[in-house]
Amino acid sequence: MVREANEKQAASEKALKESQMKVDVLTAEVAALKTLVLTSTPSSPNPHLHPQLNGAKDETGVALFKKHRRSPSHFNLKYGRENSPPDSPVKEVVHITCEVESKEGLEVDPVLHKEFLVWRQNPVLDKADCFISRMYDEDIHLCLCFNNSDLSGKVVKAVESGTILIEAVSDKTKAMFPKKCALLEVPRLCFYRMNIGEADTWYNISQICRNRIIAVCDFLNYLKYIERGLVKSSVHDVYWEIVRLTKEHGPSSIRISTIIMNSSNLTLFHVPKLIYIL
Repeated sequence: MVREANEKQAASEKALKESQMKVDVLTAEVAALKTLVLTSTPSSPNPHLHPQLNGAKDETGVALFKKHRRSPSHFNLKYGRENSPPDSPVKEVVHITCEVESKEGLEVDPVLHKEFLVWRQNPVLDKADCFISRMYDEDIHLCLCFNNSDLSGKVVKAVESGTILIEAVSDKTKAMFPKKCALLEVPRLCFYRMNIGEADTWYNISQICRNRIIAVCDFLNYLKYIERGLVKSSVHDVYWEIVRLTKEHGPSSIRISTIIMNSSNLTLFHVPKLIYIL
């Protein structure tokens, strides 16, 4: 009886810890949602609502796109995991155009840009949509493709359903020697563990796996905020924020490329950005 009572106590403590983790995640997401829907105030005017606060205008009085200032929420924002400044409540009429806009020396794929503009008019996370389908095929699936293909598929489903949990291993149980990473299936220093909705199953994962999963979560959370109408930034600001997020979780050769000229200044090389950042 004593053993049974101890087992029940341990199970209850574990369930309590997991519940507290879920509460923390939900609390952070609610805080982020609240800040996203806040509007401009007299004490803290939003630059999009008060263009006179910004310089950088061309001779016709129209702000130059290449010198535009992004919404404050686009700087160092990890969607659903920490607070962010409010976006502008101004809505912008979207005009579909084949014209390619450049930013900071980066070249944009006009096909993807056009697909994004179409999706922005009716933003839904439907894989049948051309834009969403491209994001999955060329970014999300590639980023979440690990040696353990079966577990990779489960991770994708857990990320989509929001049932994935990743936590740092406590200092008491942290091993300072390599152990097998569940996703990479090779020895790595695994300072994180992952739960994908299975009751008592936790997987040891390495830093790079954690970074890639978190980056995809941030990206999908941002798309969900757009779908719910919580992001009020201009269509161009939203596009560049999506570009920034995709750069953090996967190859960006389709959407954006760095242009490097050789010594003769004649040949252009497009170098995809394949470094995972977080």
